[in-house]
Amino acid sequence: MKKIKLITKIPPLILIGTIIVLFPIFTYMTLDRINRQKTQSIRLLFEKSTALIKAFEAGTRTGMMNMGWSRAALENLLRETASLPDISYLFIVNKDGTILVHSIEEKIGKKYGQDLDLVKALDSDQAIWRIKKDESGNNVFQVYKKFSPIMQQAKKALSGMMPMHQLMHRQNFDIGIDYENTIIFVGLDMKIVEQADQNDIQHSIMMAIILLLIGLTGFILVFIVQRYRATRSSLSRIKIFSDNLVENMPIGLVAMDNNDHILSVNPAAKALLNLPSAKDLQGIAGQVLPQKLMDLVQSIHSHNRLIEKELKVRDGKGKPIILDVVVSPLMDNDGASLGALVILRDLTELSLLKNEIERNKRLAAIGRLAAGVAHEIRNPLSSLKGYATFFKEIFDKGTQNFDIADVMIKEVDRLNHVVSELVELARPVQVSEKPVHIKSLVEDSIKIVEHDAKLHNIAIEMDLDEDVGSIYADKDRLKQVLLNLYLNAIQSMEDFGRLHIQLSRDKSDGKVMITISDTGSGIKKEELPDIFEPYFTTKLSGTGLGLAIVHNIVKAHKGELKVKSEPGQGTVFTIILPDKEMNEDE
Repeated sequence: MKKIKLITKIPPLILIGTIIVLFPIFTYMTLDRINRQKTQSIRLLFEKSTALIKAFEAGTRTGMMNMGWSRAALENLLRETASLPDISYLFIVNKDGTILVHSIEEKIGKKYGQDLDLVKALDSDQAIWRIKKDESGNNVFQVYKKFSPIMQQAKKALSGMMPMHQLMHRQNFDIGIDYENTIIFVGLDMKIVEQADQNDIQHSIMMAIILLLIGLTGFILVFIVQRYRATRSSLSRIKIFSDNLVENMPIGLVAMDNNDHILSVNPAAKALLNLPSAKDLQGIAGQVLPQKLMDLVQSIHSHNRLIEKELKVRDGKGKPIILDVVVSPLMDNDGASLGALVILRDLTELSLLKNEIERNKRLAAIGRLAAGVAHEIRNPLSSLKGYATFFKEIFDKGTQNFDIADVMIKEVDRLNHVVSELVELARPVQVSEKPVHIKSLVEDSIKIVEHDAKLHNIAIEMDLDEDVGSIYADKDRLKQVLLNLYLNAIQSMEDFGRLHIQLSRDKSDGKVMITISDTGSGIKKEELPDIFEPYFTTKLSGTGLGLAIVHNIVKAHKGELKVKSEPGQGTVFTIILPDKEMNEDE
């Protein structure tokens, strides 16, 4: 009300004169600001487009230098690049305007740029921009320039660095397209920019009106209010950005105070450690976090420096995980301790991958050994078996010499079987996938071991789903897998037990599951991780290669082999085979 009274006391002529003076000033300032904002937006779009082109060219150069480049790789790189936010399209044309590669596959081979001087663009290394409407009528900021992946220089550089025999081997990589005289086009969606420009225009007009009104009472107040608003807006954006950054980080973050109370936990840490809801995390961290992790946090108070360590812990549900943990002290500007920040990264999958790599290295070493000695072993074995057979034939049955010769033949056969399994394990598994009616395959395999099961008083129970149908697989290889698991189960039960075979199909993903369970002696917990390793066996007469071969065959079918066992409670093997789009009529 005071402001209204103050304004009413101003003479009308002075008020009108002030408005007449200030109006053109603020109008000019508003229009100038809008123009500068538009120029700035175009400049930013142009810089973003040229930077995108340079990054794409650098990617193609890197691929060519690695000599693993192909047209398919280029198209994949182009489509991946075009999938980034705000990018409408990305494509390459030759000097005739034919589209060679496009982020939209349907446009490859069509003509483009008939309204442009493409030859002029090829003669210049400068990027050219224009605003063009797309098929939907939306404005697209388009930049085009000569495409320069320096393919020839990359080839010359590689030819100078590589030995001749490697170069001759690498010369067959498929670039697929000559890019010496091509033009790359990139289009950026202008919806966000136009919306921002519209908002800026509205904001500028509003500010002009506000400035015009408060200009009547003084320019100083305008600058104070404007500065306050800008500062508050900046702080708000910074807070929102920092909160979003912490919430969406792929690594876990846990902040604690000096009393080990949890101050903040991001979603990644909750998921990684299987922590309870936020309302249950207000207590002491030691009540919800693993003890090994808390011991590391406690040590930060005495060391007062960053600590990094790899820990094997169990999450909130008891699941074992491997973590890369970084604990850093939190301090204020004066150096006083505020608590600790814990950064967590899941290394479980990486650890499994390392173990798989080590296992493959061992198999590769066995393969080299098998390839080198298998032939040399089998030749003497053939001779030994021949002599043993000869001696067995010349001695009378029941004599000591006859029995010795018979033992020699059996031992030679056993050794030859071991060598065959070794070669089978070392050789990469080749599967010939054909339609296989899985229920019939299981029934046929069970018939082979029925006699052995009866001799050991073992009952065979089957629970086979009639609707499983067929899958693409190698029938002989799968039968080999099933027989190995059957025989192992029978041997573990000795002279009494039950062998149960279950066949089903998971309705959610279509995978076929074959479960083989027995009531045998079971496997010790510490031995379970090693049962698929070559030469690992708990049987006196075993070679330790059977389950390793079974594991390789299942992997060759892109399947999984799982095992559960308790000593004295039996063992359960589960074979999971993927569904490869079998025809239901098969």
